[in-house]
Amino acid sequence: MTAGFYYAAIAGTILSFLAGCLWYTLLTGKIWQQEMGFSDARIKEIFTPGRMFLAFVTEWIAAFCTIGLFHNLPVALIYKVLMILGVLIFQGIKLSIFDGKSFKTILINEGYRIISILILAATYSIFM
Repeated sequence: MTAGFYYAAIAGTILSFLAGCLWYTLLTGKIWQQEMGFSDARIKEIFTPGRMFLAFVTEWIAAFCTIGLFHNLPVALIYKVLMILGVLIFQGIKLSIFDGKSFKTILINEGYRIISILILAATYSIFM
């Protein structure tokens, strides 16, 4: 693997995590909180430094795996992105249905998945 691979994954991790922070706070935070049925106290319990660190680590692992798929699938990047989005979005929708989530929650969560994959595709394009 080249240095570009690692740069793409690291930059993608940081940018995707920051986008998620904005997405679930400023942009959709109140709607997401209401749809999930979380009180302000519960939100404070969820968003602790330890959990945020764990979320960042999982974002990092996902970014490395995604950049690896982008790098190794032998088709154009647009098809790679569409295939990965298809898997993630439809699995996310299926899980949301069985978890009893509202349509708004599904849109919020899957919207972030789309943003995250597009960020990773952009960092892949820049560094590779």
